[in-house]
Amino acid sequence: MANVAKRIWPNSISLRFLIGVGAAVFIIAMSVMIARWDRLPKLAEMNIVAPTPMPLKVLQAEAWIPQDVQANGFAKAADNERYTLLLDPKTSQIAVLNKANGFLWRSNPAQESIAKETVKGTLLENLQSPFVMEYVSEGDTRKILTNALDTKLKASYIRMEAGIQVTYSYEKEGLSFAIQYQLTDHGLAVAVPDEGINEAGEFKMYSLDILPFFGAVSGTEEDGYLFVPDGPGGLIHYDYERPEVVKGYEFAIYGDDPSNLKDRNMLSVKREAISYPVYGLVRGDQAFTAIVEEGKFATTIKALPSGIVGSYHSLSASFKYRNEFGRRVSGLTSEVVNTIQKERMKSDHRVLFRFLSGKDANYVGMAKTYRSYMLENGLLGEAMQAMNDIPLQLAIVGGGTKARFGGYSYESATTFEQAGMMIDELMQQGISNINVMYEGWQDSGRMYSDQRLPIVSELGGSQAAKNFIKKMNENGIHVLFEDFIGWKEENYSSFTMKSDGVRSLDTTVLQEKFGMAGNESIFGSMKTRFIVNPTLAIRKQKEVIDALKDIGVNGILYADGPGNLVYSDYQTTAPLTRADTAYYYEELLKYTKNQLGSVSVHRGHDYALSHSDYVEDITSSPSYDFMVDETVPFYPMVIHGSVPYSTSPANLRESYEDDFLRAIEYGAIPSFKLTYLPSRVLKGTDYGYVYSSEFAVWKQRLVDEYNQFNQLASVYNQPMINHEKLSDHVYRTTYEGGTQVTVDYNTKQFKVTKGGE
Repeated sequence: MANVAKRIWPNSISLRFLIGVGAAVFIIAMSVMIARWDRLPKLAEMNIVAPTPMPLKVLQAEAWIPQDVQANGFAKAADNERYTLLLDPKTSQIAVLNKANGFLWRSNPAQESIAKETVKGTLLENLQSPFVMEYVSEGDTRKILTNALDTKLKASYIRMEAGIQVTYSYEKEGLSFAIQYQLTDHGLAVAVPDEGINEAGEFKMYSLDILPFFGAVSGTEEDGYLFVPDGPGGLIHYDYERPEVVKGYEFAIYGDDPSNLKDRNMLSVKREAISYPVYGLVRGDQAFTAIVEEGKFATTIKALPSGIVGSYHSLSASFKYRNEFGRRVSGLTSEVVNTIQKERMKSDHRVLFRFLSGKDANYVGMAKTYRSYMLENGLLGEAMQAMNDIPLQLAIVGGGTKARFGGYSYESATTFEQAGMMIDELMQQGISNINVMYEGWQDSGRMYSDQRLPIVSELGGSQAAKNFIKKMNENGIHVLFEDFIGWKEENYSSFTMKSDGVRSLDTTVLQEKFGMAGNESIFGSMKTRFIVNPTLAIRKQKEVIDALKDIGVNGILYADGPGNLVYSDYQTTAPLTRADTAYYYEELLKYTKNQLGSVSVHRGHDYALSHSDYVEDITSSPSYDFMVDETVPFYPMVIHGSVPYSTSPANLRESYEDDFLRAIEYGAIPSFKLTYLPSRVLKGTDYGYVYSSEFAVWKQRLVDEYNQFNQLASVYNQPMINHEKLSDHVYRTTYEGGTQVTVDYNTKQFKVTKGGE
């Protein structure tokens, strides 16, 4: 061994020295990394454990051979007090009979209707299939479309409790999957268990559209519309004409997964991310609400109105099992080749269909249905308490860091003392029910940073924060601090992009180019940020929560992360799905509320609502999609009376009067984002988008607007029970106690009529 060491160890003293120095640097670097990791609190200290999956089971039993097949080809497969499940053993089509009114919900149009269709080939076959599947050959990006009429396909049936399991097998391709149909008290549950997917050969599942023509209507043969979860809610009417450029509605629940996109530019136009996993269909006095219960983090909502590929309006959930992405050829070039994700995203999928009739067969009935579902499953938290005065949500921007004299400095816009003076003036005007959201308090003066503590001295530091919070609490006012969990700028973070950043599908670190409006960087070089692995970010957050608890902060408003962001992490050692991220974010919300007393979120995706005390800037605008004909307050109807919410801050509205009226129509509470000093001090900071915020300028308008909102104080904690369009640009919202709010966008006025008047 000694001789071997001599041969390996260099003779040159200088070379030996360099090797020694390199080894020392490596050891020190590793020690620093280990020390940093060891200092982070453990998830166990926050009572957070790894998610425990409860997979759906696939039945193994004797094949079911249907008896008493009717003349229309259907046989009874299951039955309960309200519904009968029928199945056609030749085509595997299903139908559900509503015993109360005799209405038959079919998975596909009747054969006599199909005979009138003009489309041919695969499109015609799709109309007759309860599913449409795409699969790929390993190593190939070409997607092969198939359906239940494929001659290579074999279907077998097994009876299950209150339903039937259908197994589809492509024996030559080595590919099979199962669909389970079960009757419920409210309608039908349709599930695709991951356990039932078999990919034994070279062919792999890419996507599966489930019941794409369930209850489908052709052309304008019936009155009605498709409901899609666009913004607060979107309707696609059967009788509307659309531009030829319309190609259909197809968007992922909770938005696209950032980890599937590379080098995104934040200046590009973005859609409103879908906040709730619901879609629906109305035909005459019958309707259904479809709730994606399992697998919603890997599901896309698809809608095609009549005339795009056929005469039928179609609407469905599309389950994603793989993604297509661009893989870089080498590190020496930016050239990429399209590639299909190798490993299947393993997730059960289940959709609940709840049937509605008569006066409930509309988007209002759908909202009530989803609200009931959320309450049944503990997804909305406790009911809100009545209040004499409506709360004012007042975001106060402390300041931010900007470039100055060849370096950077923090620019104060509202010290804690000045914030106290603002509140005093509002209380003198009779506004006492106030919740304060304090922003820009971090030591770095940056949004996307974890360099938060100590509280920046230019605002008065920790002692001034304590004094301010103590004074506010004595007046019954809660103070929350805004914080950011997901995205980070590496220059202002203790996390490193390479070690701690989320990995994209191609295993490289996800990066995003961005510039903030009102910030000089938008005109110069773009900034780059990355997403921190959620478990690391949450462990780091414990230190922040502990520090804010010592100061007396009443809670945290998470402006980034929980409630508006879900993503995958494709790191090889401990990968995370979007469902995993949502789970950890929910646990963080729970922990924050337990420690501080309150927690709030921005935008408010439904998975975050059970632990949230307030939703800031709830989605209230559509994505201005050519597909969507009308926007309705579906989501506000679901959560009003359970979680308070605001729309965009009044001083930052795009259309001041219309946006104010929309907030009234949608049952929001008043919200402002203000500073003590003129907003120009924020130019060049991360808060440069706050372009008009000086308290002295907005004070009287705030008071006037608050008094208008306060007319709705009596319905603050009441669910909405109806919403209707009275005429063009005139809408009426009705609350549980009978109070009605009529909003007229023509005259720019609203009227509140108390119940019984």
